[in-house]
Amino acid sequence: MAIGWVIIGVLIILLFIAIFKTQDILYIFALVKKYGFLIIAIFLVLFVSFSFYHIYKTYNVDFTSFDGIVRGGKLYFLWFKSLFANFGKITGYAVKQDWILNSSVESVSNVTKVIKSK
Repeated sequence: MAIGWVIIGVLIILLFIAIFKTQDILYIFALVKKYGFLIIAIFLVLFVSFSFYHIYKTYNVDFTSFDGIVRGGKLYFLWFKSLFANFGKITGYAVKQDWILNSSVESVSNVTKVIKSK
């Protein structure tokens, strides 16, 4: 599993190097436009592969029998459902937060009053 994270890290570093080393950012956008479907397909294949590997290692699923494949599929889709449920909980928690600080709001309103008076 550690080699997978190393590969992902190297790919991310190479992506950042490619973006920041190119003189023309439009070239990167043209590549993404041209190979966008391929990039998404590769990402989905990697995501499904790593997630199935995670389920296999965590729950010790036997994929040599039909019952093991059915059990693995059920576990995978339950894991996938909980992934989206957790995204929903995190988003809901973030929305419910009070993101405005009273002291900064007062200082910002005072600054805008001073600017408007000039």
